[in-house]
Amino acid sequence: MNDANENLMLEKARAAFLESVATLDAGTLAGLRAARERALEEVRTQTAFWRRPAWSLPLSAAAIVLAAVVAGVVWWNLDSQPGVPFATNNGEDMAIVLSNDNLDMYADMDFYRWLQAQQQQSPGAPTTQTDSGGNNNG
Repeated sequence: MNDANENLMLEKARAAFLESVATLDAGTLAGLRAARERALEEVRTQTAFWRRPAWSLPLSAAAIVLAAVVAGVVWWNLDSQPGVPFATNNGEDMAIVLSNDNLDMYADMDFYRWLQAQQQQSPGAPTTQTDSGGNNNG
């Protein structure tokens, strides 16, 4: 029963199409015919695959090889990259990030490194230094 309904619907659709084509004016029909002829001519003038320019086959092969090389490099390097950039620092960076310390200290990190180097050079020196310049307000 389903096939009968489909066939009936197809026949009605075809009849409606043919009726609409019969009512088209001459200008529209001429435009449709010209477009059909241009499309057919384009298909006729296309060159076959084996008659294409000589450079197209080596260029296509080179593109395929390049794509395969790039895919291979990406594939082999997938496991060599660490998942988290700071995971190799043994958690030192993570401890800094998770601590509740005053983060202003990290802005002057060069000063603290210099201070540590000075303390390592002279271990007997006091840990605090006074300013001997002229900026004493007391």
